[in-house]
Amino acid sequence: MNTNNHSTIFSFTVAACLLASCSNTLNDPVANTVTFSDVSETVGLKTQDNWKYGGPSVSDLNNDGYYDLLLTNHDTTPVQLFMAKGKDKYLEQREVFSKVDLHGIAAGDYDLDGDNDILLSVGGGNGLHPRPQRMLRNDEGTFTDITEAAGVSELGARGRSVRWVDLDSDGDLDFLQVNAAKMVNESAPRNIIFENRGNGQFTYFQSPGFEEVEAERLLITDYNNDHIPDVIAFTSYGKSTVWKGNGDLTFTNTTGSVFPAGSDGYPGTITVAQADIDNDGDLDYYFARGKLYYTIANNAVSFDAQTKRLDLRDQGSKSHDGMDLFASGPITLTDFYHFPRANLLRSVPVFLGKNKRQIDTPTSAVTVTQKDAQGFPDKVEKTGWYLGYVGENKWRFEWVMAADLAWDLRASIIGVERFETPWEPQDLSVPDVLLRNDAGVFTDISHVLPEGAQDNNWGVTTGDFDNNGFADFFVYRFGELKRRVRDVLLLNQGDYEFSQSLNHNATTEVGKDSHGDGGIAADFNLDGRVDILSGDDDNGKWHLYHNQTPLKTAHYVLLHVGYSPRGIDPLGAKVWVKTAGGQHYVLVGSPNANHSQSLLNIVHVGLAQYDIIDEIKIRWRSGEEQVLRQQRADQLIKVGDKI
Repeated sequence: MNTNNHSTIFSFTVAACLLASCSNTLNDPVANTVTFSDVSETVGLKTQDNWKYGGPSVSDLNNDGYYDLLLTNHDTTPVQLFMAKGKDKYLEQREVFSKVDLHGIAAGDYDLDGDNDILLSVGGGNGLHPRPQRMLRNDEGTFTDITEAAGVSELGARGRSVRWVDLDSDGDLDFLQVNAAKMVNESAPRNIIFENRGNGQFTYFQSPGFEEVEAERLLITDYNNDHIPDVIAFTSYGKSTVWKGNGDLTFTNTTGSVFPAGSDGYPGTITVAQADIDNDGDLDYYFARGKLYYTIANNAVSFDAQTKRLDLRDQGSKSHDGMDLFASGPITLTDFYHFPRANLLRSVPVFLGKNKRQIDTPTSAVTVTQKDAQGFPDKVEKTGWYLGYVGENKWRFEWVMAADLAWDLRASIIGVERFETPWEPQDLSVPDVLLRNDAGVFTDISHVLPEGAQDNNWGVTTGDFDNNGFADFFVYRFGELKRRVRDVLLLNQGDYEFSQSLNHNATTEVGKDSHGDGGIAADFNLDGRVDILSGDDDNGKWHLYHNQTPLKTAHYVLLHVGYSPRGIDPLGAKVWVKTAGGQHYVLVGSPNANHSQSLLNIVHVGLAQYDIIDEIKIRWRSGEEQVLRQQRADQLIKVGDKI
C-alpha cells in the first residue's frame, strides 16, 4: 500500500526475486546426500487444502510406542487427530473438538494417568470475542472437555499458544496461555499461568512481568542447565526475550545478560528450534525469521519473466496505488482475492478502460484484450481494481480501497512482459539467526549459515538426518506469493559448518499455490532415520516424509523415555548418550516452537561410526536418574515405566 508519489521508477524485466523466490536456484553442494519420500497417502494421512497455524503437535498420546499427530487447520477445519496404528499406518479419530479458529495445540499428561491430555488455544475473533483455551482430558482415547470442571474457563483472550510445563517442580504439569495483543477493553492479563493443584483443578497464578510479555509464541527450554524450565518468548513483529524460570511459577527477565551485546532482539522471529549443535552439553538456538501475511500485504510482488506472470499483494486499508504493465498481447486476470475484515466487503470488482466497464472479480482466469480495456479513467474513487490499455503495449493498473475494508488484497496477471512501479516492491527476506550457547550466554554465529537462511523463513525443525552425530536443521520457506519453493535442509558437518541441500524430496508441493509453514522432525517409523511431518500453508496439505537415506556405517540409538520410578511423566527429562566419540545431549519435549508444542519422548541420537554406547543417562525433572552402560547401537531401548 502506497499513497504517495515517488520520482523513482522501478522497472522489472527479469524473473524478480522480490519475495526471495529465486532461491530455488541456491547452490546445492550436497545434493542427494539425504533424501525423503512422501508417504502421506500410503500411511493414511489424508488431509485437505487448508490454512495451517505454525506446525503440528506430535506426541505418543496413548503411550503405545508410536507418535500420534495433532494437526491444526486454523479457521476452516477442526483439529485433526491421526492415531498411529503401528509403524506405517495412521487412522483419523474424528470429532476430537468440533470448533474451528484454533491456533496452538499442546499434549501432556497433567493427571499422571499414563496418557497425554490436550490443550487447545482458541482464537478471539480478531479481538471481538476473547475466549479461554480448551482442556481435553484423555481417558484411554476418549477426550472430554473439562475446561469448566478444571477451573480454567474464566480467563482467556485472543489465544495463540499453550504450553504444558512443570513450573514449580512439584511433579505435575502446570500450563501457560500466551495471547495476542490485548484490545483496549480487555482487563485480563495478556499471558496467563495456571497452577496444577494435583486434584484435577487448576488455579490462576499471578506472575508479574511475564504476564505482559509481548509475544505470541514461546519455547520451553533450559538454557542455563539448572534443571528449571526457562522460556524464550518471541513474536514476528517485536523483540524476542529470555525468561529464566525461578522454580516457583515466576520468571526473571534475563534477556540483557543472555543475548549478545548489541542484539536487536531478533524481530521477525516466527519459529525457534533448540539442539546441542556442538555436543558441548547445552542447547543452542536457531531463530527462523520472516514476514507473515499482514506484513507481506504491502507492495509485495512476485514476477516471473519466463511464464510472464505477475503476482501482487497489498494492504486492504484505505489507500490508492498502482503500477504500469507492459504486454504486447492480451493479458489474463486470475486469482483476485481479498481477505475481508469483519465481513465489511463482499467483493472487489474490476473496472476496465476509460469508461470503467465493470466485470466480476476474476477469481479464475479472465482474458482481457487491448480493445476490451481502451483508455484509463480520469478519476478513480470507488473501491475496486482499475485496468486500462493506454497504448504502445502499456497498461495502467490501479487499485483503490475507500476505507479499511480488508486485511489484504491479492491479484495475479499473466501475459506481462515487464512492469514499472513508482515504489520499491517489498523485500520479504529476513536473515535467520543461530545462537551458540556458551554456559548460559548466547553468541551469534549466524555467519556460518548458508544462503538458504537468508530467506522469508516461517519454520524450522531439527534432527540428525544423516546420523553423523550432529544436529541438523530443516528450514521452511514461505516461497513466492503464488508458488511453493523447496525448503532448505542444513546439514551439520561439525565445527560449525553447515552444508545446504535442496534436492531432498521433502517439499512435495513445489510450484503449487501454497507456502511453507512448519513441521516436526522425528523417527516416526522407528527405523533409525529421522523423518519429517510438514504442513503446507494457504491451500496446502499435511505431508509425512520418510527418510530414505542409506545408513551405511552411520549408527543410531532410539530411547523411549517413559515415566520415572515415582511416576513422573517424561516431559522435561534430560538424556545424555556417551560414546568413544563424545557425548550427545537432548532435552525431552518440543524440539521447536511456533504456536504448538510437541512431546518427543522417543529420543533419536545419531552416533556416526560408533556402534557401542559407553553410557546412557536419563534424568527426570524430579531429579530421579537411571544409567545404562555398554549398550549396542542400532536398537530401541525402553527406559522407565508405563511403556
